[in-house]
Formats: sequence, C-alpha cells, structure tokens
Amino acid sequence: MSKIFTKKDAGGANAYLYFICIVAACGGLLFGYDAVVVSGTNSQVVEQFSFTNAQLGFYVSCVLWGCAIGSGVAGPISDAFGRKKTLMISSILIFLSATWSGFAPNPTNLIFARLLGGFGIGAATMVCPLYISEVSPEKFRGRMVTLFQLTITVGIVLCVFTNWGIFNFATSNTGVSTLSPFWKWFAVDENWRAMFMAEAIPGVLFLVCAFFIPESPRWLVKRNKADEAERILARINGNTRAKEIRDEIADTLTVEQSVKFSDLFRNKLRKPLILAVLICVLSEACGVSVIFYYGPQIFEDAGFDLGGSLGGFASIALVNFVATLFALAFVDSVGRRKLLAFGAIGAFFSHIVIGLLFMNGVMGWPIVIAINAFVAFFACAIGPVKFVIVSEIFPNQVRGKAIALATVFIWITSALVAQVFPIMEAATSPGVIYFFFAAELVLLLLVVKFLMPETKGRTIEDIERSWLKH
Repeated sequence: MSKIFTKKDAGGANAYLYFICIVAACGGLLFGYDAVVVSGTNSQVVEQFSFTNAQLGFYVSCVLWGCAIGSGVAGPISDAFGRKKTLMISSILIFLSATWSGFAPNPTNLIFARLLGGFGIGAATMVCPLYISEVSPEKFRGRMVTLFQLTITVGIVLCVFTNWGIFNFATSNTGVSTLSPFWKWFAVDENWRAMFMAEAIPGVLFLVCAFFIPESPRWLVKRNKADEAERILARINGNTRAKEIRDEIADTLTVEQSVKFSDLFRNKLRKPLILAVLICVLSEACGVSVIFYYGPQIFEDAGFDLGGSLGGFASIALVNFVATLFALAFVDSVGRRKLLAFGAIGAFFSHIVIGLLFMNGVMGWPIVIAINAFVAFFACAIGPVKFVIVSEIFPNQVRGKAIALATVFIWITSALVAQVFPIMEAATSPGVIYFFFAAELVLLLLVVKFLMPETKGRTIEDIERSWLKH
C-alpha cells in the first residue's frame, strides 16, 4: 500500500497527493449535487405549495444565504480546530439537511432544511480549496485545486441523472397499485422528496473518506506541530523537499507575526482582498447560478416539457464535466490570467447569442446549444480559476479567515442572482437579462487585465512575500 501511495505519475505528482486531494475535493461533489438538486424540484414544489415568483426566488436562494453564513463561520473554525475537522462537520450538516428536506411537511421546514444544508455546503466550498492548496506542491497546485471544480461537475452530473431517473420512474409508475404507500409518497406523488434524500448517500461517503486524510501541514506548523507536518510533507514531496518547505512555512509565519486580520482592510494586504472579492463576485454574477438553479425551467420556457427539460439539462451537466477537464490540463501550463481571460471572452459572446435567440423567438435546441457554450467557457476557466486564485493569494497567518471572507461574497452574489432572476425575467422582455450578464463579464476582463497577477509555478509563501513587500 505504501508503494502505491508514493509512486509518481508522469508529471511528477505522487498517488498519495492525488488521494488526499480527491477526497478533500469531494466536498465539491456535494456542492455540485446540492447546487442543482433544487432545479429538478422547482416545478413540483411551486405547484404543491403555490409559490409566487418572489417565493420561488427565496426557495432557490435560501440555501445560498446559508452558504454565505457557513463559509464565513468556517474560516475561524478551520483556523481554530483544523481543516479536516471542519470538512467532517460540513458533511454531517449536508446529510442532516438532505434527510430533513425529504421529510419536510411544509414550506417552513423545507426552507430551514435547505438553510442547514447551506451551512454545510458553504463550509465545504471554503475549506476544500484551502486544504488542497496547503498540501499541494506549487508545480501542481493549480491542477489539484481544479480537482475541486471537477468534483463539482461530477456532483452536478450525478444529481441531474438522479433527478431525471427519479422523475421518469415516478412518471412510468403513476397509478401502479403494487408500490408501497411509502414509496408512492416519495417516488410518485411527491418525487421531489426522493431527489433531496438521494444527497444523503454522498454525504455519508464523504464523511467516511474524510477520516483517512491528514491535517493540513501548514495549519500544523502554525499550531507548533512541525514534526507531524514534516512527515505529511515528506509523503508528498520527499524528505529533502519536505524539510525545506517546513522551514519556509516557519520562516514565513515568523515574518507574519505582525500580520493581523485587520491588515486585509489596510494598505498592507488590501490589494489581494480586493482582487479576491472582485473575482468571486464577478465570476458568480455572470449568470452561472441562473443556468444551474433554473436550467430546467429555462428549457421549459424554450418549449420543452419537464421530462425533456431535465434531459436537456443533462447535456449541460456533461459539458460542464468535460470542459473542466480542459482546465485541469491547462491551468498550470497556460496560467491563471490567460485561461480566465479566454473563458470570460467566450462566455460574453455566448450570452449575447442566448439573448438574441430569446428575443427573436428562436426556441428548442438552439437555446440548449448556446447555453452549453456558455457553460463550457465557464467550466474551462472562470469556475476553476476563481477557486485557485482565492486559495493561494493570502498569507498563512490569516488565510482561513481571508478565504472565508472572500467565499462569503460568492454566496451572497449567487443568492442575489438566484433571488432576482424570476422577478427580472417576468418584468423584462425575453432574453434581456442575458445582456446584463454579458456586460458583467466585461468588468471581469478588466479585473484580469489590471489587477490580477500570474501565480502559476510560485509557492504560496512566495506569493505572500510579494504582497507584504509591496
């Protein structure tokens, strides 16, 4: 077993590094599943509880407000108790949320169950990239953090096909008398409950797998456990390099003793904070939340029935997965800036096409193709680079809290977009909202050009020193 976990691949990364990063990244799988599970339930829940457009917006966005709180709280918790324990807490919250949502007797219970899941998802999306960036060598850090985005796409694919399968099973078994009353309730009469409860399975698997990963070596050094940190670093980098990294972390922490969280709001570290917040806000405000939370509903507006819309949405999930493989291959070679600029330009033109199609009444598969193009450009660049940049630009001394603060803006932005989309769509002409998303991507391009440094191939400590020096 030890030989398996120390064997190096062609690129030089060892299997042990892949193992711990994939396990940690599986928090993204839960995020991906939870991000789109609601999209398959919208039509049924609206019909059952007679939601207005504003109530539908809150039903979809409430989990995102929970994510904002969860990611904010996770920073201090992960700094105090460790990254690993915070990941385990998040998996427990997600499991409880999935079960509660499935049994929710009324809208109030459903909303609170979704909020609880939001706490767990928010914590996972803050800690997973943080943990991966802290265990990964600089040569592979972009690739490893992108694994988090890849598992998000796997979770989305898993959820879309689970929703689709549950819906088709329920439709084909409507009126079948041999089904038990319990199964009729979940899979036939109210199959949205089964869609929520299915999330409990990956939640349990993530909790079990989290037992087998080590604590972050950078957190251990900060907690005066340098020997334990060096043992972990040695399994990833080899004995000689492990000692060098341990000493570099310790030296950086010594230099950073005067660095406080409040410095993020002063000249010393204001620039990385502003960069992280802008990247998070602009990456989420480009319309991706609309696609993944309202995808089936958008396809229904484009002329598909519910079954066909879930099938069309499956194509988005698959494109999202494949495009993320592109990011996995190029984020460490092409670099963060070029990749992000490429994705923003492609997403800009995709939104223009989507808006024109809706405005001119072109329905059906052209809409599906245009939306898939946007998802491809987002998944190959904007989505993964966002997490990579935020996870690597802050000093060790305040990284947990700083990443938590930046991640809060991801969820606040996503919640606001999800909340206002059904209201704006009803108040404007078809397709107009997509031109707003296109204009927002122009702002993202300006941030890339004027504020964002290239960080590929640099150690976290080197990046930190550059901010503190300036």
